Amino acid sequence: MNRLWLSLLTLVLPASVTHAQDVFEVNTKAQWETWIYPLGTLDLRPDGSIKPVRFEQPFNAAPSSPLFTHKLKKADAQRGGVWKVGSNAADADLIIDDDIATYWKPNPDDPLNAWWIEIDLGRMVAVKEVRLHFPDQEGARPLRALRVFGSDGKFQSITDDVFLFNLIGGTTKRNEATLLSYPVAFGEATKRVLSFGQPAEDADASTTFAPTQYIRIIADVKSDDAALAEVEVIAFGQNIAQGTAARGGIIDDQGKERAPAMIDGNVNTFWEELNWSETGQFIAQWRWDLGAVFWINRVIFVAFQETTTWGRPRILRHRLLGSAGELKPSGDIDFDILFDFPAPGDWNNPEPITYLMHPYRPLRYLEMIFGGSSSGAMAEAVVVPTGYVAEVELRSDFLKIDDRPKVFRTLEWDADLPPGTQILAQTRSGSGLEEGNTYYHRKGHEVTEDEYNALKKRWKGDIVPYIRPTEDWSGWSNTYLFSGQEFLSPSPRRYVQFRVLLKSDSPDAAPTLKGLRLNYTDSFLNGALGQVSPNEAQVGQPENFTYVLQPDFKSGDKGFNRLRLNTPSQAPAESVVIRVAGAEVEPTSLELMPDSLVAKLPQVVRRQAVEIDLQVNVFANPYLFNAFVGHTDELEFWQQVDPADRAATTVFLPEIPASTSLLDKVAIAPRVLTPNGDGIGDYAEIRFAVLKTDAPITVAIYALDGRPVGSLTGGRRTDGFLVYTWNGEDDQGRRVPPGIYVCRIQVDAQAAVQNSAQIINVAY
Repeated sequence: MNRLWLSLLTLVLPASVTHAQDVFEVNTKAQWETWIYPLGTLDLRPDGSIKPVRFEQPFNAAPSSPLFTHKLKKADAQRGGVWKVGSNAADADLIIDDDIATYWKPNPDDPLNAWWIEIDLGRMVAVKEVRLHFPDQEGARPLRALRVFGSDGKFQSITDDVFLFNLIGGTTKRNEATLLSYPVAFGEATKRVLSFGQPAEDADASTTFAPTQYIRIIADVKSDDAALAEVEVIAFGQNIAQGTAARGGIIDDQGKERAPAMIDGNVNTFWEELNWSETGQFIAQWRWDLGAVFWINRVIFVAFQETTTWGRPRILRHRLLGSAGELKPSGDIDFDILFDFPAPGDWNNPEPITYLMHPYRPLRYLEMIFGGSSSGAMAEAVVVPTGYVAEVELRSDFLKIDDRPKVFRTLEWDADLPPGTQILAQTRSGSGLEEGNTYYHRKGHEVTEDEYNALKKRWKGDIVPYIRPTEDWSGWSNTYLFSGQEFLSPSPRRYVQFRVLLKSDSPDAAPTLKGLRLNYTDSFLNGALGQVSPNEAQVGQPENFTYVLQPDFKSGDKGFNRLRLNTPSQAPAESVVIRVAGAEVEPTSLELMPDSLVAKLPQVVRRQAVEIDLQVNVFANPYLFNAFVGHTDELEFWQQVDPADRAATTVFLPEIPASTSLLDKVAIAPRVLTPNGDGIGDYAEIRFAVLKTDAPITVAIYALDGRPVGSLTGGRRTDGFLVYTWNGEDDQGRRVPPGIYVCRIQVDAQAAVQNSAQIINVAY
């Protein structure tokens, strides 16, 4: 079933099927399977719980061989597994079924030169060891003499599937053992190992390997009941490079689309960059998004392709960077330098390179930058994770809660959270979805429906159905930090979408999410729309506003008799006037706070418009007047009011965008401080507004020669201004001598530090 039909099925399920009354739950494997998440990073369990996948080390690459396909000279889609066998092909697959109780026996009637078998791993693997398991029972005994060969999969012919095999190991005397193990080490002479940090006692710090795709086993003597039970092809760990695209990741070399050749599992394809910039200085680079954050043990780059454009395979001097996905203030990914350009004399252009990381690093992004005229030829990249996936993000489809708008109250989840693990969630909500089709020209670009219909049949491409949110959908909410937190997206709404992050700060622990619960209730109204006027104001100047609330009442709605309006500063009581259907009413109660007002109305309102007059100071640009309706039967519960249109409840301050200053309306009163205890002029009040930022603020007093005298404390007053006071004392509590002092206000914004200096006189 494709993704679109899964989405449609989710949308048409009646609410009674997926949730009990007043609760919408996600707690079954079938529900999680409709969510979007990086493939291979999440374990969906039969009991309905989910947990990040754990990557074990070492890793046997043989059983997973049939999951991979690749091209050959004579086949476009060759599946991995037991590829060729000289005798008893029917049982050949038993040597990679991960079960040593089953086995392959060459036919005793076949000649010795038919007693061989070959495994195609389906992709290149950084192999460190090959283990052969044999049965030892009546009718099935170990092979008595054998040799094991390996090949990296490089084509040795331009027309045929011919490969060069290297000897890995073999017997030197009659074999009676049920287990033979051979290290794989060909190609060691040209490698380079770069190790970071000190490995733990139980960590695998070995680096010997060979890029290998094919394993060939040849019996050198015939023996009674000879059999082979299992072949284990041991790698350092599972290589997640080839799953990049399936996880939603990408490797990009500045749009040239050559870099994916490094993660296709094929050593016959490679990435090489040979271009000069217009300035004459060449910098080749690629950036790789793995699709999720993993604890990375090692990264290996292999240059073992058949030929290169300019000489032998090699990887030139470079810089390797990595990031878990943290962002800079600019929004760009914040990379750490894992390895910087070495001195020219210290780099021998190796063929394979291993970056060994201890302790393990949480990484989602890798970037490599080359300086000089070439990047070298990089055939394959191997990225080996360990432990649980560090971060997994999953996102639901658009989920219909009910045919009527519901007010979403709280978001809860059941989870096991070992120390160092977290579950973080976000939501968005909306009232509807729209369905349609996207039309494509055969060349791949999108066209309108009319343009598509006008095309000749041979130029018509795909028609792709879509389901997308209507314009009223909100953006993603702030992060829910704990289960049971108040719902942070707008409501009432009919639909909701969830985004959940499973996170841990150690590869040895991971959270288990057992289920999500969205608690909701019937809305007081089908909906309510708000509008404020005027839509412009001056910074910090008292302005009279009118907020108009228009209910959308439907049969069965309860109506409301409480109002809450968020405000930029505290409104004076005498400025507040409330009208219902144009007639002024006296609220039963009125609470005025620095950031809101709450009014209880003398009547239940259903269809009548409500107007609120108030006077406040505005400092933030833009400022959104958020309103809510409630009922005295449910005092803890509020229903949000939506803007009548996109900016209907937003007030703008036109002077702010053109201003280069972060500080405004700075005033000190009195200018002459007389701290003699007579109650007059004992304190100076420093009053100001900060624009465009919520950065840290410091207010301090200095002598004229620059010596610090004291730092001041203060905060925001009910009118929205920041106010700090000085009583004429220094930081040790001593009165300062009379004279002239400087009060400096400093704002430490990300872009710059801004100061304002004002004079204060002290006299006795």
